[in-house]
Amino acid sequence: MPPLTLRSQLMPEAAAGPETGMHIRLREPAGIDSGPGHLEIRPGLHPLAPDHYVEYWTASGTPTPIHEGPVRLLEHEDVLFATWSGPDNGLREQTEHAYRALLAACRARGFEHLARVWNYFGDIHAEEDGLERYQAFCMGRATALEALEIPLASMPAATAIGSDQRQLVIYLIATRTPAESLENPRQVSAYHYPARYSPKSPTFARATRLETASGPLILLSGTASIVGHESRHPDDVVAQARETLANLRSLHDTAGHELPRPAWLRVYLRHPEDRPKVAAVLAEHYHDVHPGPIVQWVRGDVCRRELLLEIEGVHA
Repeated sequence: MPPLTLRSQLMPEAAAGPETGMHIRLREPAGIDSGPGHLEIRPGLHPLAPDHYVEYWTASGTPTPIHEGPVRLLEHEDVLFATWSGPDNGLREQTEHAYRALLAACRARGFEHLARVWNYFGDIHAEEDGLERYQAFCMGRATALEALEIPLASMPAATAIGSDQRQLVIYLIATRTPAESLENPRQVSAYHYPARYSPKSPTFARATRLETASGPLILLSGTASIVGHESRHPDDVVAQARETLANLRSLHDTAGHELPRPAWLRVYLRHPEDRPKVAAVLAEHYHDVHPGPIVQWVRGDVCRRELLLEIEGVHA
């Protein structure tokens, strides 16, 4: 198969971005809009002023929009963008239903391989049916992926963040050929976490690598201050930022030293007032990278209460 034509850009909201493809605007209210050649997704998060960006994912050719109930698709020749949005009450069942619907729609069109998935929902630490809602989400996702026989070694890169809105928003990138799933030697694979974190472990890879016409594309999962399977540096946002960047460096090394620089990063902060401290750590870490990555700052709740930030992004 020829390389994919998938491209990723993070651009200022005021700039004129691509007209087609999947566009993510981190704003409220949560929801999805679609047009002749694009999907616009609003996860319902709070971007931190004054920086407002739009995340663009594009591929070559004229895409075909498809609307099947709560599932909306944008089909290119070699890439499929898909999204699902609905209320997040009964989160375990809703998540399983959403994943089954999304994957069925992808498979029906020959896109059997998930490359990257984003998940957002409200009250991530609240209790629901005797479980923390993040655990309920993990159970619903794992049940669907198991039923659809997705091998652990083929899990996609993923993010799961708590928003301030009671809406489940999922969007993904699927391909006809498999991405290369990457794991971090500093961390236990998430799908092998001990049961104390969730009755069913989180099911995602630490990153995925795709070969595109423009070169390798590394899609980084949401990454936090976890070594092995344990959280490190509770209540110390500076130390957590440094540990997170050490994990990202390890992932880059695992993928190959010849890879390009990070194109963009998104930093989710539990407490927006921590931004100056984390920004100083990022500036120190990337001081010899020119140009450095574009950084988008967002208010969001990380999966574990003691974790204060999470970073995702793209090497392109």
